[in-house]
Parts: sequence; C-alpha cells; structure tokens
Amino acid sequence: MIEQVWENESRKGQKYLTVQVGGERYSVWDDKYFDTLQEGVTVDFDYKQSGNFKNMTDVEPVDGNGNGQPQYRPNGKDRQIARMSCLKSASEILAPVQLDPEAKKDLTIETARFFERYVFEGEPDAPAQQNGGGNHGRGSQ
Repeated sequence: MIEQVWENESRKGQKYLTVQVGGERYSVWDDKYFDTLQEGVTVDFDYKQSGNFKNMTDVEPVDGNGNGQPQYRPNGKDRQIARMSCLKSASEILAPVQLDPEAKKDLTIETARFFERYVFEGEPDAPAQQNGGGNHGRGSQ
C-alpha cells in the first residue's frame, strides 16, 4: 500500500514522483503511472536498482473489485493542489498573450477553471458557470 507520494522535479526540469511503500522509497519517472500512484492505493510493481535509487516500473493498481483502478476521492488538499496546477498551466499558456493585466488575469482564471472542470469532471466541453463574468472582451455580442 502506498504510504506517501511526493511530486518532484529533476535539475533538468523533468517531473517525477517519490513513492513510499513499506517504508521504502521509490522513484517513478514514467508519467503514465502518476494518476495511479496515490496514498492509500495498493499496487503491484517491479523496480530497478540504479545506484542508491530504486526506480519503480510496471505498476499495477490492486483493488477489491478487480477493475484495476483505484476509486479517487479528492479531499480539500487534493483539490487545492489540482487548482494550483491548473492555474500554473493556464498562466504558462497565456504568458505570451498581449492583453491588459486585468483582462489577462480574468482569462487566466477562466482557463484554469476550465482545466479544473476537466480534471475533476472529465468534461472538456462543459460550459463555464457564469458568475456575472461575461466574455472578457473576446468576440462580439
């Protein structure tokens, strides 16, 4: 069972996870496993020793209902982390866009909310909830 998960980044900017299982720490470099590796999830895995490091490979979740996928239940911290990630991604995507600062801020937040809906609801085309916002100067009425 996964006891703890840390998100990391190498000196060269590559993202990886450190996962603690049975008191041992393993590195995970293959991002296809990142969504599966969460605290409390039981996994079967192989690992390869690389110097002082153990690199987890061939990860398979194990659950009681046999479908191989853990049931995801985001808590407050998970949602906060996901929102920060969505905001960072939106900021990076919109960094080169030339807009006045207020319009750029609104567009960044709107984009981050779109990403967040996709992450938690899986609906990339879901319309944004309108909180009296509008289209922030894009397009015509």
